[in-house]
Amino acid sequence: MDFEIIDIRRFEAKDFSSLLEAEGLVWNERMRWDFAASSRVITACLRDKRLSGYALVERGKIHGYCFFFYDGEKGIIGDLFIHPGFNGRGHERELLEHSLETLLATPGLRRIEAQLPHFEREELELCFQPRNFRSYLRRFMTLHLESRRRQGAAEAGAQPPAQNAWWQQSIELIPWDKRFHDEAGDLLYQSYRGHVDARINDQYNSIMGSTRLIDNIFQNQGCGDFLARVSRMAFHRPTQQLAGILTVTGVRPGTAHIPQVGVGKSFQGVGVGTAMMEAAFRDLVDSGFEQVTLTVTDANSGAVRLYHRLGFETFKTFGAFIFDRDSHAGPEE
Repeated sequence: MDFEIIDIRRFEAKDFSSLLEAEGLVWNERMRWDFAASSRVITACLRDKRLSGYALVERGKIHGYCFFFYDGEKGIIGDLFIHPGFNGRGHERELLEHSLETLLATPGLRRIEAQLPHFEREELELCFQPRNFRSYLRRFMTLHLESRRRQGAAEAGAQPPAQNAWWQQSIELIPWDKRFHDEAGDLLYQSYRGHVDARINDQYNSIMGSTRLIDNIFQNQGCGDFLARVSRMAFHRPTQQLAGILTVTGVRPGTAHIPQVGVGKSFQGVGVGTAMMEAAFRDLVDSGFEQVTLTVTDANSGAVRLYHRLGFETFKTFGAFIFDRDSHAGPEE
């Protein structure tokens, strides 16, 4: 069969409908995620020609795509997907090579970010390494809430709040309160300063960018439907400051996701993160959810250990790849 790599802007949005339907099935099966909201956003962007990238085409039918967009001096590869019937033939690397060549040739572009969950990191590294990208291993993890349903009462009685370190620090857990929205952005920035995730997503490197990350959870459904009653804030009563934040979304019936969790530097190490998550788990159980997922960078070993201790298991790994003209490629993490 003869395949072509063609600019996606030469097609209409409807030409991608079959491919997006196939991608939705893969997201549901492998990532435990309803892709419908993301599919609608992608379709709208394709219709308005707001995305750049390339399509894998055979006899006029699209079997794969890689798209990217620009955010100031940064290019972001938003997705790379091949129809499952055409996997294993190297087409994903062809699409990616075309996209990287275009991005790296763009005048004034300082940075490129890519997180591509459909593929294992090693499947794509040969495209990124020669171009001086840094490579990071990322994990999709899940916690089955049935254990929390069975053990919740016993665990709640095992350690009264007054005995917990976070309680002794005069920290109170409250449902998400939009009055503290600006403070939440500042806390996220402070808690991720110098963090490996700030190297992967540079929005963590400024208060404006961190606030934008939180705004996206409310305004865009790509992260799921925001669950205000389940999400948590940790509030330090003596100083009236936020000590931590936890956002939770619903990504498909019975499945929740944790897009953001952050604890202020001066409140780390006393169990604030664990307390927020345990409280959210109880609410998710009461609301009928069966599991909760999250993503974490493997180099963030402390977080990985915490999630394992809470009962999370890795069900998928993928790569994050970063190019920065102002720095040289470092070791993989």
